[in-house]
Amino acid sequence: MTVPAAPQAEGMPSSSPASAVPAVRLREVTRDYRRQRTSMFTPAPVVRALRGVSLDIAQGQRFGIVGESGCGKSTLLRIIAGLDQPTTGSVEIDGTDISRLPERRLGFLRERLQLVFQDPMGSLDPRMKVRDIIAEPLVSQGKRDNLPRVLELLEAVGLQSEAADRYPHQFSGGQRQRISIARALAPDPRILVADEPVSALDVSVRAQVLNLLDELVERLSLTLIFVSHDLSVIRHVCDSVAVMTRGEVVEVGATEQIYQQAEHAYTRALIAAAPRLRTALAGRTAADLAADTLAAKESR
Repeated sequence: MTVPAAPQAEGMPSSSPASAVPAVRLREVTRDYRRQRTSMFTPAPVVRALRGVSLDIAQGQRFGIVGESGCGKSTLLRIIAGLDQPTTGSVEIDGTDISRLPERRLGFLRERLQLVFQDPMGSLDPRMKVRDIIAEPLVSQGKRDNLPRVLELLEAVGLQSEAADRYPHQFSGGQRQRISIARALAPDPRILVADEPVSALDVSVRAQVLNLLDELVERLSLTLIFVSHDLSVIRHVCDSVAVMTRGEVVEVGATEQIYQQAEHAYTRALIAAAPRLRTALAGRTAADLAADTLAAKESR
């Protein structure tokens, strides 16, 4: 099972896993959103989604981000992917500051960084065949005759070549996520961003998709940025982790060190809440329970 390397696009910044330049570097990143005005006599309220986030993610690192719903994880991923811009601060991808670049100058980033989304069905066009879905990033780069690469990528994610001529609704959730992964790998990215990629899947297939991601990241020497509410998933997949709450990174370090010797109260509450996940309130995550625990302590 092999994944072919796509030719490097002309003008794309070059780097190697051994490079000292971080794959991703954020410095004092904030992001403010302005809500609708509730009165003509008062200014529109401002919500600060990110509060001075600074992170370094090394080339080839498996970096996890964990925190409760609404803590700013999705906003952070959008900024890293160049889909949004910070209000203040800088964001560097392979040494290039993208925080103020217009969309027309982000072509290198679209090849260097790709995303795997939470909902595989929602991220796949139901009117397109699998062969066209996987080839879509290549077509947008002006590449043609992509069927051989599509077939190789299908094999790489554990699907038969016959899948190329079928539609997304003809597959299970786990298979659709494999198609999403194949599409993300099509332009040969160096950074893979996974936004809770197994949370919408049945428990029985989560391990299969995680093992596939683990294998591909290892073989292709990818930098992985992985967001999940499931602490056991983060611990299994990532060698480093950042803990977020209320728009801030409150703790960052080696995954095992964080789990064994957490320093921040929220991180300790997060870890303590994990065993209660299956017996807690329906639909609540360990991260949500941890946020409730910390809020209760602060209100005393």
